[in-house]
Amino acid sequence: MPFIINNDLLTQSRATLFKRDRLYWVVGGAGSGKTTICRVLSTWFDIPVYDMDAHIYGAYHGRFAQDRHPVNKAWSSARDGLAWLLDMSWDEFDSFNQAALPEYLDLLTEDLDATKPNASVLIDGGICNPALLAQAISTRQIVCLAIPERSSVKIWEDTDERKSMKEAVYQLPKPEEAWRKFLEFDDRITHTTLKECRENNIAVCERGEVESVDGFAKRVANVLGIR
Repeated sequence: MPFIINNDLLTQSRATLFKRDRLYWVVGGAGSGKTTICRVLSTWFDIPVYDMDAHIYGAYHGRFAQDRHPVNKAWSSARDGLAWLLDMSWDEFDSFNQAALPEYLDLLTEDLDATKPNASVLIDGGICNPALLAQAISTRQIVCLAIPERSSVKIWEDTDERKSMKEAVYQLPKPEEAWRKFLEFDDRITHTTLKECRENNIAVCERGEVESVDGFAKRVANVLGIR
């Protein structure tokens, strides 16, 4: 099941996004602290947070158009979107994520067009292919968060607020097999995100074992040049 990257959408998004030098994007695997750090930075610097995951799984669903967003339209129109994704091989899933990204950027650009061009915006996650993102915004405005030696099993099975995902997966046929595949995909997403960041000169901030949230947030702010 090949998915095609719409390079025209990527180019169109770049024309708008690359001009916004106060747009900051925090990426990283699940459980790396993206949402926590974004909230802290938002409070410190009075910057609104644009929760990309919330838009992708929420408001964007009603805005996916067949002509501009066929990849995401196929996903959002599936009888069970989660089952549709987990039925893929890793290569298919990775291809889906790459092709979906320009479509997300198209809708993000629409939303940002309603704000002032010089407004600060902090984007929380939502993507796992920063190499493609770097074609639309400067790498200086992207930072990847990481917590060494945290497996997907520990992140998703030992954290109360993430239990709902396991519950959703366990509603699928062959739930144990589906959950193993979900965790495999999650590990691969984290690996892919870190690998692409390092290959594209995107800063990676690893949180120290005893480092405080505030200390970590200060380092992230310095990397992004937020003052």
